[in-house]
Amino acid sequence: MTYLISGVLLFTLAHFLNRIAPGLAASVPVIMRKICVAVVLIFSVWLMIRGYPGADASVLWQVPQEVRMTGIVLLIPAFILYAGSYPGSALRAQVRHPQLTGFKLWAALHLIMNGDVRSVVLFGGLLAWAAVQVVVLNRASGKSLLPVASENALIAWAAVPAGLLAWFLLFLGHQWLIGVSPLG
Repeated sequence: MTYLISGVLLFTLAHFLNRIAPGLAASVPVIMRKICVAVVLIFSVWLMIRGYPGADASVLWQVPQEVRMTGIVLLIPAFILYAGSYPGSALRAQVRHPQLTGFKLWAALHLIMNGDVRSVVLFGGLLAWAAVQVVVLNRASGKSLLPVASENALIAWAAVPAGLLAWFLLFLGHQWLIGVSPLG
């Protein structure tokens, strides 16, 4: 459980570095800061992946197969939202933080569908991070206007096929990548 909790905490801290230690962040050149944060994030994900299989798998709730199938389908909008954060995206013109919104939906669905202690730590922790991140970003930016979508429909709606493709590939490769079948 130590690896898993450490990974979630490190992931969270890396994302809040500029807010937690603005002086330190400002003293490091931008490119070095980005490289360091990327390395820390990769390490935090490794800790989560390494820690998940050995963490407490005590079952807190069971999810019926029908709910599991519904959750898998509901992940499609999460992937589309996640993909919709690029400049010119029609989703970005409608949703203030599409990537974080997609991430929150992904984490919430995984939390619901996996009723064990380690999933509560992992997905609950990531969901809490994303929710706080949205609040922090909104407070920092105020009530700014949403960007305008590209007039080119292919650019504006590219998140839809990109999200569908990402969902499909991850659905097919989930067992191989994560070690767990999405179908239970």
